[in-house]
Amino acid sequence: MKQLEISDYRKVNESYHRRLIYHAGIDCGFFVELNYMINAMLYCLANGYRFQLYSEDANFGTGKGWTEYFQPFCEEVHEPFHHKYNLRHQSIWRRILAHWLAFRTYGEYVRLSQDVAHEPDKFYHIPALGISCSYTEAYAMLARIIWQPQPEVQQRMKDARHRLSLPEIYSGIQIWEGNNATGSRLISGWQIIQALHPQDGECIFALADNYQQLEIVRNEFQKLRIVSLCQPQETGYHHQALEHLPPQEKKESVIRLLISVDILLQCCAFVGTITSGPSVFLLKVRADDPCVTAIDCPQDMLPDSLTLNIDERAAISRRFVIRLT
Repeated sequence: MKQLEISDYRKVNESYHRRLIYHAGIDCGFFVELNYMINAMLYCLANGYRFQLYSEDANFGTGKGWTEYFQPFCEEVHEPFHHKYNLRHQSIWRRILAHWLAFRTYGEYVRLSQDVAHEPDKFYHIPALGISCSYTEAYAMLARIIWQPQPEVQQRMKDARHRLSLPEIYSGIQIWEGNNATGSRLISGWQIIQALHPQDGECIFALADNYQQLEIVRNEFQKLRIVSLCQPQETGYHHQALEHLPPQEKKESVIRLLISVDILLQCCAFVGTITSGPSVFLLKVRADDPCVTAIDCPQDMLPDSLTLNIDERAAISRRFVIRLT
């Protein structure tokens, strides 16, 4: 897969005269929001729009938005009307009002989050970046160039790997309960680990949101070394609860999640689920790796399934998991 640099992306992005301002961190968890943002970046590249970002009110941040955790990759704007009117989904009248406010503010027609079209069937041909590939390949390229943690977060990532004593070769899983009664609730940690076909003594890093479930699989697989950043007080991910945490607690929770996903981006094999944002991100970024799979979706269906909305993915997950049990 072609490797891109932030400088290459910025040069091409800033060459476009028309622009789209995207509002990140509106109402979903971090990795769902990240998925929406990368789709918007692809839309802009494919259609000749300069991508700009509004994220200072992002629900995953404490006032700085994207650059609280990652290095900047585009120009950010700060006008307050974006908070209320630059949304992905809204009525026709609010869409018109949003465009009017943008024109009044910038003196030109500006596209907004509501104007982004998700185009997973499109072939992306962007000669200036050397991109000529499918949606999945283009998505992975952009995801990797913007995954550039701030020095503080990068140091936390190094410290965590050292503290966990991760070996050079290790596997990864996600055991997730999450917000919704989706297919992932029907999947046991035992099934997920079995799908890895691990050898005795193998080290497995687990992205988990429920410490009790993590302890269950540790007891079931005592010959494996299962490590995680999941905290003893965690009983499942609840997005609304995260949003209402004190700022420093929220930041710590988000950083632990980013560290976990960074560790999984580098594992030799990974088993996740198509109903969870972090897993979907990992499955898309590492789509060309045959050792990266979903417990609840056949491998031949995976690329198409990952482009569907959560309800459609949950339906696939439930059908497939029922066949496993």
